[in-house]
Amino acid sequence: MQQANDHVGDAVHFEPFIPPSTDELDVLIPGYKFVQFIERGGMGAVYKAVQKSLNRSVAVKLLPQVHRNKESFAERFKREAQALALLNHPHIIAVHDFGETPDGQMYYVMEFVSGMDLQQLLKRDPPEPRQILKIITQVCEALQFAHEHGIVHRDIKPANILIDERGNVKVADFGLAKVVGPQSVNYTATGMTLGTPDYIAPEALDQSKNIDHRADIYSLGVMIYELFTGHVPKGMWEPPSIRSGADKGIDAVVSKAMQNNPEKRYQQVRDMTQVLEKLFKNSDNWKNFRRPSPSFAETAGKKERPVPTGAETIKIRQNDGAGRHWLPWVAAVLVLLGAGFAAAWQGGWLTAEKRVDSTSPQAEPPVRPVSLPAAPEQMKLAEWVFAHDGFLNVKTAANSEERMGGSADILTTSDLPPEPFTIWRASFTNAPIKAAADLEELAKLAHEAGTVSNLCLHRMDVPVPALACLASIPTLKSLDLSSTSLITDDAVEHLAACRSLHTLRVSRARLPAGSALTDKLGLLLPGCRIIGSE
Repeated sequence: MQQANDHVGDAVHFEPFIPPSTDELDVLIPGYKFVQFIERGGMGAVYKAVQKSLNRSVAVKLLPQVHRNKESFAERFKREAQALALLNHPHIIAVHDFGETPDGQMYYVMEFVSGMDLQQLLKRDPPEPRQILKIITQVCEALQFAHEHGIVHRDIKPANILIDERGNVKVADFGLAKVVGPQSVNYTATGMTLGTPDYIAPEALDQSKNIDHRADIYSLGVMIYELFTGHVPKGMWEPPSIRSGADKGIDAVVSKAMQNNPEKRYQQVRDMTQVLEKLFKNSDNWKNFRRPSPSFAETAGKKERPVPTGAETIKIRQNDGAGRHWLPWVAAVLVLLGAGFAAAWQGGWLTAEKRVDSTSPQAEPPVRPVSLPAAPEQMKLAEWVFAHDGFLNVKTAANSEERMGGSADILTTSDLPPEPFTIWRASFTNAPIKAAADLEELAKLAHEAGTVSNLCLHRMDVPVPALACLASIPTLKSLDLSSTSLITDDAVEHLAACRSLHTLRVSRARLPAGSALTDKLGLLLPGCRIIGSE
């Protein structure tokens, strides 16, 4: 059973949580049609759904059942949901509704954003200075608005900044948010430090100090440094202008935002925004600027692993006031006094690791089991895919659902699960395969792995005979050949040899005029659904 403390110290107990299926939720929350399970967090699960009354896509977060002090918890849940619903801003994820299922699980409904988070963007295609300006200024606008309405985010980092399909920013995950001012309520567990170590403000580690909006300004400074350099600042960090060739004015912005003393930081986010806008007026002329390589993701953002006793040491940067000289500062050791303390209503994640879940009822700190290595065939395939700028989707014993998109897309070896995993999907949408030898090697490794059921070969450009190697993957069920010109008469026999295929995606626009190739394929693969995309 999971536990969190309310603001007067009374424990709120949560039942062990197994996310229900979408079919079950259709019955429990009848106003919504649940489409897809997205992910499970430390204290809840997120789903994509359609709000029936307005026929719009939404995201629904479901919390575990409350076992004790339910009335107190429900009241706080309602008050904070209402406070967050006031944050009606184009760059903040909107909260649409909240409620409780017949069996006692609380939920809230929020805006669904189709796109990727900033962390994924940094890994795939690090932005140019003008793109950085657009992203940071929109984040600043969102936070200034939240602060003016008495909300402190407390977990600003790239993974919580969503970029929609038009390139617009949406600040997400107010799970650790603090309501200040007249509506002030402490929603977090007593004595706990919440946030992500690389980005958390030093004062957040001191339980005797009150946290205000300036903690978000500190985190913004860390994130700006990372956007320019591809790394979070640690120890004696180099100024971003030296690491990236950016204007030296960025050094002053980052240094002031990350002052150890909140009184020495920018006092309002808008003050930082004004300085940034002046700097970026000439950003197109930054001739020496070097975009971070996507390969930095192999090392950037790695977290300190908890020691076996369940305690975790967090390293934070400390400013000596000079602006450039930084001393490493080892902060408090957090002892987890229960298996799963978390932010009370939205289930904010504790310490560094965002999606950690525990259902143990024991009072002793959890001991992390020794991770078993992944099968060598899985690792060999993963390393080959990453080396060719592709990405993966995997399954583990703890998470056996086939999930893709967003945080489920794995782009580097550092993102792979620590426990044994199996690769079920490989995608090359960002770096199309252009050589027959590469496709043959991929097919060979997928055959050896024995688990790949989905290949996305969007925009692939290889000789048609190379398609013959795909038949060597007996587990292949879904194949995406959209935006290619490979669907020809000669290709039909090679694709028809893939007897396990259930779905084949092709582009109608790339088919020869008046072609009946898809009909021919349908006859040769009667159990395969052939989807013609535009």
